[in-house]
Amino acid sequence: MLCFTPALREMKAQYPDARIVFMTKYGNHEVLEGLPYLEKIIYIRRGKFLGRYRVLPDFVGTDAVVFTDWQPQLLLFSRLLGIPVRAGVGREGHRLERCLTRRLETNVMKSKEYAPRTNARLFSEALDICLDAGDVSRLDVAQPSLEVCAQTTTMLAEVGLRERDPYIMLSPFTGFEQRNWSLEQAKQFVTDAAKEFGMPVLVTAPATQRAVAREISGYSLAGRTGTMHLVELVKRATLLVSPDSGPMHVAGAVGTPCVALFSKDLPSRWAPRRACVPIYLEKVCSPCDDDTARRCSHVSCMREISSGMVLRACRQLLGQTAGK
Repeated sequence: MLCFTPALREMKAQYPDARIVFMTKYGNHEVLEGLPYLEKIIYIRRGKFLGRYRVLPDFVGTDAVVFTDWQPQLLLFSRLLGIPVRAGVGREGHRLERCLTRRLETNVMKSKEYAPRTNARLFSEALDICLDAGDVSRLDVAQPSLEVCAQTTTMLAEVGLRERDPYIMLSPFTGFEQRNWSLEQAKQFVTDAAKEFGMPVLVTAPATQRAVAREISGYSLAGRTGTMHLVELVKRATLLVSPDSGPMHVAGAVGTPCVALFSKDLPSRWAPRRACVPIYLEKVCSPCDDDTARRCSHVSCMREISSGMVLRACRQLLGQTAGK
């Protein structure tokens, strides 16, 4: 989601009178709240009664809507509401595809170039404008509130870290199991990194992985952090180690050095452009789509990323040598 921010920032710069409303799912919206070029963030609460349709009042009076993924119900209502420009990714053979006024050919998952640049081309195609993504190396993220900062300090203290203590942050889990880093390699990395760099490794994880996170490191905030706490933790970290996921993009936005672990997708498409060392094994079957990854019996593209590989990347980012 943060990879849309360079294009949206440039759009507002070129068209200062434009009212840009961004729609996403609930839980993601906080990372965009307060960005000056976005008029409003609306979100879909899936699983809630009529959750998808509660955003419809914000569609009224809109000049254009751009769907970057397939949303047939909202597309239909966009047509019923008479929105003049309805651009989006189509679904071949689906009867509601006819509701699109412009079927987009630009697709971030079909391009090997950096996603923010592809997104700029997508909006250009959708809105018939010439949009330059500007400085695509700079993603934007909302700033945590003073309350969130204070809560983060308290949580760190509860695991034995003072406010200014340096730490490496490890976020080994994603919302897609096949992109998770190996438990054994993560545990080995915690031991090796603490010994080599003299810093504790703080693990963050969802509540469902609380027990596993405690196995990985004694410094664990699994299940305790909200979205903006994670942003603040990444900001304070000396370095982040993460698979291709949200924390990696946050690191790209706040400038925290990052070792990014890639499996089923391409570093050229997603890896931050500042202070990032991606690790990608370039298996013959990579990249692949989600369905292929779910059926994979070995996931060697991620499981074979070793602690040693990650340590070498950390040395590069921290400016240290193996003998230090």
